[in-house]
Amino acid sequence: MQLLTSPAYDLLLAADRNFHLVFLVVGGLFMLLLFLVCVFSWVRFKRAPRRTFERRTFFSFGVVSLTLSLLMAVVYWANVTSVVNPRQTLSGTTFSPAGEAWLQSGSAQISPLLQQAIDDRLAWQRPKAIICSVLLVAIATLTVFLWRTLIRQSTTGTPVRKLSRWLMLCAGVLSAGSCLLLMVMVIGNAEGAFAPLFLTVLYG
Repeated sequence: MQLLTSPAYDLLLAADRNFHLVFLVVGGLFMLLLFLVCVFSWVRFKRAPRRTFERRTFFSFGVVSLTLSLLMAVVYWANVTSVVNPRQTLSGTTFSPAGEAWLQSGSAQISPLLQQAIDDRLAWQRPKAIICSVLLVAIATLTVFLWRTLIRQSTTGTPVRKLSRWLMLCAGVLSAGSCLLLMVMVIGNAEGAFAPLFLTVLYG
């Protein structure tokens, strides 16, 4: 679709900007948290005795959080450019049938069909954003508990069955990975909940 100059397209540009602004806020918060995890992990890594489970654990968390922070920084910058110039990011974009029909009308007033699609999106995306946020806090708390327990057991020499330790280690890795997945889901659903027009015009 060619770039348009109409009240409808201007409203879409504003919605596009708002969509990416939500990422700058929510994604920026997660990027900061990842950076703080990285700093904390490297400090604890330096203090931990050599060739210990504690040292290896904080080294791993430091590397992973640093890598994710850098990846988030790249995505963050891409969203900054979209906020600055949404017209360029929308160039060549294919829209949903309801979105296409609304844009072709040129009117800034949302069509009933598109409004229904927006309402349908909000009906599931808002609850999903809240549920994912709650789950993220719960799983992150569980992750911290599991790894603190594993580190404490390794430093105090607490006798633990090998199978139990391996199960706890697997649970710690799985919960940490789940936190990353939930982080992405929180960002995506927050964007959809706070800027539904943009996603609805694109995907219906």
